[in-house]
Amino acid sequence: MNKLVLTEHFQKKLDKLKIKVGDLTYSGAELASYDNLPIVAIVGTRKPTPYGKMMTEKLASELARAGVAIVSGNALGVDVIAQASAVKAGGRVISVLPSGLDNIYPATNRPIADSILKSGGTLITEFESGHIPMPHDFLLRNRIVAALSDLVVIPEAAAHSGSLNTANHAIKLHIPLCIVPGNVTSPMSSGTNKLLKEGARAVTETTDILKILGLDRTNQQTKLELLGETPAETTILQKLSLGVTDTETLQAETNLSTVEFQSAMTMLEVQGRVAQNSLGSWYLQ
Repeated sequence: MNKLVLTEHFQKKLDKLKIKVGDLTYSGAELASYDNLPIVAIVGTRKPTPYGKMMTEKLASELARAGVAIVSGNALGVDVIAQASAVKAGGRVISVLPSGLDNIYPATNRPIADSILKSGGTLITEFESGHIPMPHDFLLRNRIVAALSDLVVIPEAAAHSGSLNTANHAIKLHIPLCIVPGNVTSPMSSGTNKLLKEGARAVTETTDILKILGLDRTNQQTKLELLGETPAETTILQKLSLGVTDTETLQAETNLSTVEFQSAMTMLEVQGRVAQNSLGSWYLQ
């Protein structure tokens, strides 16, 4: 068990949620070891349909093989399926617990928690040893899942699924929110389909997610396409490729003045190289 030391990238997002970093503890790999990796949260219903299970396994395993770290909440259903699929594919996982590190909850998920650590992943929590989760602790856990991610994916969720709470945190943090469209007659897809109508992005395959992260092309193509006509444009394109999408954070991490930043963003938008979604997040085109 170790006290968490965050890099500036994660610190800024946790600050927005008023999370006290000193209260976070972890076991496994340090969070700084994920600095150069895109991180995608996959959360959803505790009772997935065969369709939801299939899509979760597909997205998690393919993202892991593409070098994307997966973060989830260790809940039954979509969460643990995503974690297990990523580990099986050779990927790294950050699992945010609603309990103390010594008390994996639910206990049936202890094997996957152990496999996460063995595969170079991380278990993280804001709760002390021996803590047994109460209902509101799961909601507290959700905000950390969102804050650690560069993009949130919900493969399947009902109207009152706790994963919708994670979606709300993602929206507040201007983190891209991606939804797998579901059967309009299925109660298990009522929550996700509602999010789609409210402006979340639809994804039907892994390449959709990689495109938003700027990882859908070969390395050489990506390097070429991340070159702007000015140094400012290049800096912005590179930051976007790493998953920085919020305007305020993007400007801060590029170290550009407001005038330089706005001018470069305008030119990139005119050139058709970047665009802004309905939630206000920027992405590469």
